[in-house]
Amino acid sequence: MSKHLESQQGSSLIEVLIAVLVLSIGMVGALKLQSEAVRQNADSRYTLLAGAYAQTALDGLSFNYSGKNWQTGSLESWKTDIKRDLPQGTGSVACAANVCTVTITWTPPGKSTPEKAEYAVRTS
Repeated sequence: MSKHLESQQGSSLIEVLIAVLVLSIGMVGALKLQSEAVRQNADSRYTLLAGAYAQTALDGLSFNYSGKNWQTGSLESWKTDIKRDLPQGTGSVACAANVCTVTITWTPPGKSTPEKAEYAVRTS
């Protein structure tokens, strides 16, 4: 019986090391999942802000419509707000015929390609 116990002496250390390795891999996976969730939450926030700014512009077009131009002071203030709230954010309003298009572009942190939201309204 004592021969059997002597051969088992080192195996518990190996088992502990393997358990720590498996636990470490699991923790790294959980941290990666958490960081991805935070990034997705931020992306959703930027998309929501872009939609809100587009709605503001479309409302400005419908209430201040004169010759298919939004009032210049309002437009500049709107663009400043976009630059402040969206990373590398830009906004534009273009009208042709009876359709005005609002385009908002931003580049989320950690991404190299910009996101774009485009909304249009028919004016009469």
